[in-house]
Amino acid sequence: LKRVADKIGLNNSSHLLDVACGMGTQDSFFIKTYDCIKIDGLDLTKKHIEIAKQYNCDPRIVFTQGNACKLPFLNETFTHVIGIEGPANFNTREDFFKEAFRTLKPGGKLGLSDYLLPRKPKNWYEKLLIKNIVRLWHMPIQNVQTKEEFKETLEKIGFINVEVDVVTDSVIPGYLIENRKPEARKEIYRIRGWLWGRLSDYLDDFIDWLYQRKLVDYVLLRAEKPV
Repeated sequence: LKRVADKIGLNNSSHLLDVACGMGTQDSFFIKTYDCIKIDGLDLTKKHIEIAKQYNCDPRIVFTQGNACKLPFLNETFTHVIGIEGPANFNTREDFFKEAFRTLKPGGKLGLSDYLLPRKPKNWYEKLLIKNIVRLWHMPIQNVQTKEEFKETLEKIGFINVEVDVVTDSVIPGYLIENRKPEARKEIYRIRGWLWGRLSDYLDDFIDWLYQRKLVDYVLLRAEKPV
């Protein structure tokens, strides 16, 4: 969280939009760490927003249920837009980028942590594998991109000074260790139910499998809207 926030210069004059905010834990961190003027947290899942509203007590944080690809906000509203891992599942990520561009003020910054392909699949087996994992992960096939394609998409929309840093080895092993702890699994099952909890177990296994075969990258993004 802090690496993405620092990368886009989050500060005490920021009006932040946090897309796919989940239950809002990171927004409490952002408000305490950076003393933002206001944070709008947006998530598609109704239950996530209900829990976020229940536990948030800072009036500067406002949670809204909504679609990140059809943002319910006016043009040039935010100084910063941030997305932690969620954009890979947006339908599509490019549509979200367009909405982020629209709602950012001139000079505003976009920051993401996201999953990309380190390279194009080499053979039919890798293509089939990625296709099936994408389907299980509920990730639109249009979002399956390499670092170069990812950067080109942002620049095509109008973003400048696009930086995509690959941090796979310093993130994914630790993520898997934390996610597999019994207390973490118990909480996921409690919130999402047995079916989605079980699917989450499988997804972690798939991410590990892809990581071992160098078929997934974890990246940090910074991009700017021109002044």
